[in-house]
Amino acid sequence: MNWFSIPSFSVLAVLLCSGLLLGQPSSPPSSPSSSSSSSVDFVIRMGQGGFSDHRSPLGKLGGGQMNLDVYPSAWPIGVSIFTEYYTNSPSAAHSYEISDLIALNLLYRGRLFGVDRLHYFLGGGAGWLAVPVGEDSPDEYFSTDVYNLEAGVNVLAFWKIGFYGIGKYLHAHKVVNDVAVIDFNEGIILLGITFNFRL
Repeated sequence: MNWFSIPSFSVLAVLLCSGLLLGQPSSPPSSPSSSSSSSVDFVIRMGQGGFSDHRSPLGKLGGGQMNLDVYPSAWPIGVSIFTEYYTNSPSAAHSYEISDLIALNLLYRGRLFGVDRLHYFLGGGAGWLAVPVGEDSPDEYFSTDVYNLEAGVNVLAFWKIGFYGIGKYLHAHKVVNDVAVIDFNEGIILLGITFNFRL
């Protein structure tokens, strides 16, 4: 069930990073005619954060995400594929913890206040998530569709490195035998770093 968790996607990100090191730092287009239509911007985002949850003894869950955003540089619309997890321990054991989440978003981005190295992005999409059945069944999972909306800011600090923050809403619900085995309506905050490339 953990075939596409954060550790496995980290390997993909490292490979993408090393393959894109010769690319130019990317910046959001101001108009469709301002960039070559043949170039593509890549943004790799790695962040940590979490959300409040009364089901957790700590009252919250912490986790992280790994994203690959791809934008044709002549247009402000792109796609983002990402994976996330939210747990109270290194390995999820409770049904209120998210062991695996993978989704695809459609994003719009643009310059913030007209500044080249500061841009916003917003959008949403759908995917799939899995939660453990419970402590007595550590290798069994429930899974269902997940939907999310997000909005954030990416600050290009130096070279190809940036910093980002996002707020997102996540929804997933599944009922088995009249019991809600998956139930998330969460507001999530994440902060992290970005690697920005153009090919």
